[in-house]
Amino acid sequence: MKTKILKITALAIIPLLLCHCSSLSRKVEERRDRREKEIIEGYADIKDMVHSGLYEFTATRAYPSGYSSMDISSTNNYLTVRYYDVEAFMPFFGVRHMIDSKMQPGIRIDSKMEDLMIEESDNRHRVLVSFNARGESDKYSIMMDIGPDSNARLTVYSAKTSTISYHGTVSPIEPGMEEEENK
Repeated sequence: MKTKILKITALAIIPLLLCHCSSLSRKVEERRDRREKEIIEGYADIKDMVHSGLYEFTATRAYPSGYSSMDISSTNNYLTVRYYDVEAFMPFFGVRHMIDSKMQPGIRIDSKMEDLMIEESDNRHRVLVSFNARGESDKYSIMMDIGPDSNARLTVYSAKTSTISYHGTVSPIEPGMEEEENK
């Protein structure tokens, strides 16, 4: 009698479990498809933004060579690209190889881009932007690796200082914003 009840119970429960598992796998598949669609759309938006030449990077963490990372989200830091003009102020933590009386604290850039290169990685859904720019007393090589969710890693190379990287976000700038800022 007990085995008969167990068999009937098992026959009633197994279809319910199978039905529940199939609905779970369907939900997982829907989530995966939605995430893939978001990545593809985000990647397309990032490519459009970079090719427009109007965007700004704002850092939340600094990664100086040989030191621990630092939270810099409360500091005013930015790298702004307006077509071929670059303006930046980024805090610097690290070693200065050459002391120059003109050197400012941090990384300050207000110049034109040189040697701009944009690489699109369709299989990784990332855009790599690299260029050179002159500061007041130094020349910087800058690489920015941007993901589809607008998260980016900015790395700054210089002959006079150690390499430093920043993690943050990239956002588009509206074409009319520069006129409003100058008022």
